[in-house]
Amino acid sequence: MEEHLKILLEEHGVDKVIVYTEKTSILQNAFTTCLFINTQKKQIEARGVSICSVSDVYKKGKGKSKAFGRAMKALLRKENDFKINPFNRSEFFVKKDLKLKNEESIKKLEDEIIPELKKVYGVEDIEIKLINSHKNAKTFSFDLPANYPIILANNLYEYKSEYRPNPSGIFETKLIQKL
Repeated sequence: MEEHLKILLEEHGVDKVIVYTEKTSILQNAFTTCLFINTQKKQIEARGVSICSVSDVYKKGKGKSKAFGRAMKALLRKENDFKINPFNRSEFFVKKDLKLKNEESIKKLEDEIIPELKKVYGVEDIEIKLINSHKNAKTFSFDLPANYPIILANNLYEYKSEYRPNPSGIFETKLIQKL
């Protein structure tokens, strides 16, 4: 991190920056979160969230950069911004393909992915099509709601840019307790 950023963060009581991603069985990354922590006060000074689109290719650096910028915006303005709208893109679906190469990955489909999809749709039956089978590899296809990562993020956060938020979720709660 550049020296002037470190100084700016210190001036606002931030002595620790933590970035983490939320993954699911279906998504490599649902969203990236950046926390600005004041370890002396044992509190989150600011939080920034970058939600990944289901149709985008996940780029770790881009998500970190967006989340960091949103945390910085909250810290400097001392306010919340970018309310998360779980109904955004709710009418759109993105076709996802999963290439499974062995029995272990097929077991993951049955034990993790299908139950997650059932939860997403709120149904007991889900349509997953086998679209290709070649040697040991099988490719399955399903439709995923375009707003799925938005829903996941909204389960934890109200805003993408938050000033002095309460810890959200297990990771943040444990993190603050350890300080």
